[in-house]
Amino acid sequence: MKRRILVITDFALYLVDPDADILKRRIALAAVDKLCISKLSDNFFAIIVPTEYDCLMASTRKKEIVDIIIKAIKSTSEYEPQVASSNRFEYHAAAEVIKEVEFEEAEGGVKTRIMHKAKS
Repeated sequence: MKRRILVITDFALYLVDPDADILKRRIALAAVDKLCISKLSDNFFAIIVPTEYDCLMASTRKKEIVDIIIKAIKSTSEYEPQVASSNRFEYHAAAEVIKEVEFEEAEGGVKTRIMHKAKS
């Protein structure tokens, strides 16, 4: 896990490294295909970007962030990305690396597992 500041504008998402004051990634809103969140009270969500690689993030305000991303996309286009709500989803951590995230209720909270998945 790396700390990042997420900046959401009308046209793009920006991931900034707060320790180095460097822009690490720019994702055009038009490139966002889907947003994945679990049904549990964990903090994880994924931004699915088929033309690049996906972004798994954690925030205590995941629901608000997902809502704002959708609002930003809809403000400049007719498109509304799919929001997949499931306790298991896949994301591309890199071009050739697929990971699966699984959430399950556990005593005192939510157990989160991130596993490498064989590419088919």
